[in-house]
Amino acid sequence: MLFRSSFDERRFTDQCTDLFFRVQGAWANRDMSTVRSILTDEMFGILQGEADKLKAAKKFNKLDNIAVRNVEITEAWQEAGNDFITVKYLANLVDYTVSESGELLDGSKTEPVKFEEYWTYSRPVGNNPWQLSAINQP
Repeated sequence: MLFRSSFDERRFTDQCTDLFFRVQGAWANRDMSTVRSILTDEMFGILQGEADKLKAAKKFNKLDNIAVRNVEITEAWQEAGNDFITVKYLANLVDYTVSESGELLDGSKTEPVKFEEYWTYSRPVGNNPWQLSAINQP
């Protein structure tokens, strides 16, 4: 790991799990302002923009029974005065979209889906708070 020897990988991945649940909760509520402090400006704009599209379409993307099966650091680097860490999440959840009246529009309310995502966190070099800067799927 290129960060200081004081970097605690287990503590970091535990924090990442907490952040994952917080971001998913904000997404399901179509309001990313509750997690604004843990998102870069760019990531906030992207996620809130998508949430606003759901609101405009009078839809909710519901995420139920979220179970994170594994959190693993896949990359760590420094660039242009910033630290970056990419984390791979393996999880499953029940993912479906409903209208504001509750009508099922897409997905299943009962069948869980497994997924893998890569979330990149960044911060200015040093003891600064991490922010989510990218979400990618394989």
